[in-house]
Amino acid sequence: MNWAHFRAFFWLRWRLRVNHLQRGGLTSKVLQTVLGVLAALTALGLFVGLFLAGMLIPEEASPLVLMYTWDGAVVVFLFIWTAGLLAELQRSEALSLDKFLHLPVSLSSAFVINYLSSLLNLTLLVFVPSALGLSLGLAVARGPTMLLLVPLVVAFLLMVTAVTHQLQGWLASVMVNQRRRRTIIALITITFVLLAQLPNLFNMLSHHGPDEQIMRLVDRRGELDKLLEQHKMAYPEYIRQWEAAQHEREARIAEVDQQRSEWWAGNTRLANLLLPPGWLPLGASAAAEGRLLPPLLAMLGMAAIGTLSLWRSYRTTLRIYTGDFTAGRKRTAAAVPRVAAPATSHLLEKRLPWLSEPTSAVALATFRSFARAPEVRIMLLSWVMMLVIMGVAFGGAARSFDAASPLLAFGIMAVILMGMLQLAGNQFGLDRGGFQAFVLSGVRRQDILFGKNLAPAPVVLGIGLVAAAILQFAAPMGLDYLLALVPQYVSMYLLFCLLANWMSILAPVRIPAGALRGAKPSAVAVLLQLGFVMVVFPLTMAPLLLPMGIKLIAQQLGFGSGYPLCMLLAMAELGAVAGIYRFAIARQGRLLQAREKLILATVRSQPE
Repeated sequence: MNWAHFRAFFWLRWRLRVNHLQRGGLTSKVLQTVLGVLAALTALGLFVGLFLAGMLIPEEASPLVLMYTWDGAVVVFLFIWTAGLLAELQRSEALSLDKFLHLPVSLSSAFVINYLSSLLNLTLLVFVPSALGLSLGLAVARGPTMLLLVPLVVAFLLMVTAVTHQLQGWLASVMVNQRRRRTIIALITITFVLLAQLPNLFNMLSHHGPDEQIMRLVDRRGELDKLLEQHKMAYPEYIRQWEAAQHEREARIAEVDQQRSEWWAGNTRLANLLLPPGWLPLGASAAAEGRLLPPLLAMLGMAAIGTLSLWRSYRTTLRIYTGDFTAGRKRTAAAVPRVAAPATSHLLEKRLPWLSEPTSAVALATFRSFARAPEVRIMLLSWVMMLVIMGVAFGGAARSFDAASPLLAFGIMAVILMGMLQLAGNQFGLDRGGFQAFVLSGVRRQDILFGKNLAPAPVVLGIGLVAAAILQFAAPMGLDYLLALVPQYVSMYLLFCLLANWMSILAPVRIPAGALRGAKPSAVAVLLQLGFVMVVFPLTMAPLLLPMGIKLIAQQLGFGSGYPLCMLLAMAELGAVAGIYRFAIARQGRLLQAREKLILATVRSQPE
């Protein structure tokens, strides 16, 4: 690295920062100055406070306590660091290297400046003084061996920041395609949200109902009270046995707590050993025990990971700006001779059985557009996350009475359908200019609506049935209720499609590319959606609970328990709903033909 170039790049970065502040005006300067002073005072306060806290930790505190302390600090830091990273995923450098490729300068200097610029953030400003203050306080209280925490913290920060810089460079290389970019950002965001929910899910899964020891104590108290009332036991003996039962409970609780503590300690050590961020807590624990080799190995390991990540990040950045990715693909494509592909039919060339050709074409084309849209795939992942959380939260309550599981299965399908509102309730908004093909085609409009309704059916009904199967495993329901779910789900889907067709025809909204929200929806569209969610949808779905209600009433009256009454009623209800759907979709097709020019003008309108 050329030091003259490094100084020039450093001066350029500083000049850009100063110019940015000057363009912000006097108010911006004052606010940023105040925030800078507050941040500096906060960092100083954290350094002093944690230095004193490290000194005041009792010497008899076990190394396990120190490991847990540093584990908590590492987890909090990584959580906040990841949250800040989500806002700048696509940014890989502060100075764009393509502006320096034509100059005889050292690009490594610009890369180093970019890396150092990434360190100037609020998270590090808070964490670095806190970690150094705690390390120095522990060194004063426990001896010079704890000074190894300082290089351990530095190596940890090098590893985290270098891996982050490498990740940003890699994302910059794969986000050239805008569809892929939106997919990656949304996937990372959903993953982060799911990881943030893991403690809550673990807490709900670990809840096993009432304390077994308390229940035993209550039963023992009842036995003793009964013996005392029957004059089979003297009162002093009653007091002695009751105190013995209490001591036994306390001993068992202490034993369980000890086993749980050992389990947590062993698994935490294993997780720290397998995950590189856990090497800092392991090194702190070993240093508290007076061992020098584990902290040194942890420091070298994290420094090696950080150095390797920086080298890989530098190579990736150079390959981005020198066009090596594109050139490599072109050379590979030119070097490999083309082989004639086997004659296979594409998805859009297939024909769905028992359907007319126009209906099949509309259904397959709509399904293909859904599969290609990143926002639709992200919405499906959101459904899965929501269903997992709902299943964990309400799975235990479903065992309380017999009808809880069927009701929960019905509610799960209702939630899935409500999640489809943005797509099914505005079917032509996602087509945008493509809706013109429907207007100019000679296809019956009811066939267009039917194909649009069929496209998401496999995914929606499939997710609902998988969720019902998982619910059946967690909280089993009767066979009659289980068999009735299939016709019940189909009936719910058909009625939902009829309502969604009305919304799509009467209140179309243009949906911009890369989003599922309408661009400046009209007041009519907003009111229709609110009325759909709060009034129409619940009132339409409520009659579909009749088979379940009749089954419960029949069970209470003591007859019909040996017959699949709920399934038979659900099948009859499905026949009635199918007849209503066939009658209504013909009328909706005529309404679509009357309003198709207005819909086309709406979905093709460009934002101002």
